[in-house]
Amino acid sequence: MNRRNIVVLAALALVAVLAVAPAAVAGKGKGAPAGGSTGAKISFSSAQTTVGSQYRVNGSGFRANTWVTVGAYFSDTTWWNSQKTDSQGNFSLLFTATSAGQVYHEAKEQAKSGRLRLMATATLTVY
Repeated sequence: MNRRNIVVLAALALVAVLAVAPAAVAGKGKGAPAGGSTGAKISFSSAQTTVGSQYRVNGSGFRANTWVTVGAYFSDTTWWNSQKTDSQGNFSLLFTATSAGQVYHEAKEQAKSGRLRLMATATLTVY
């Protein structure tokens, strides 16, 4: 094998490693849950709402009787609301839309260690 072939093979190996690395990192720690692997999910009482209106964030698939905190990231502020899940791992939290746009929401569950673990995300359209 000549030097040129070795360089090409090394470059291909590097590309393969770089392609796989983000997927391996995505499932760990602080980022969003990898492909919903937690089983938890959040949804909204309606697909869209208007500024000043109240809406519900509903959660399912969380651990039973565990504190969950949901953050709603509006353009003007971030609102947080918390509640203990029921015996089935469900919850329902009330929010008020304070500004228009695509509002990102994330639900974090309190682990036994006391740390919050990101479990689910969703985006709501506010007009």
